Amino acid sequence: MRFLHSVLRGLDFCFSYIDDILVASKDEAQHISHLKQVFQRLQDAGLVIKVAKCQFLQTEVDFLGHHISVNGIEPSKERIKVIEDFKFPETVKKLRRYLGVINFYHQFIPNAAENQAVLNNYLKGKKSNDKN
Repeated sequence: MRFLHSVLRGLDFCFSYIDDILVASKDEAQHISHLKQVFQRLQDAGLVIKVAKCQFLQTEVDFLGHHISVNGIEPSKERIKVIEDFKFPETVKKLRRYLGVINFYHQFIPNAAENQAVLNNYLKGKKSNDKN
């Protein structure tokens, strides 16, 4: 992860996570230019990409649990479904897991901090191995 990040350092149109790379461009011509820069950096570092796993010239994409388009960034439909289908947490461990999922998307949830505070208060004084 750090290696790929260092290879792509300075390309502020480029976002990487582990072995995924997202290239954001305003139009097709700029995207081609950006891709050439990324490919050159990867080649210089001795890295190879699998073209079959690549998507080029996309106007929208799902990346790291988010749907990114010209309209902005929002949670992906799959992640929204996971949250909607989440069963009521009946143990401390399940509550922590639920809060983790919710916290990942807190910027999209109105009054997230206030709503989470109620649940976080329940965890005060609980140990990680508590079952209740």
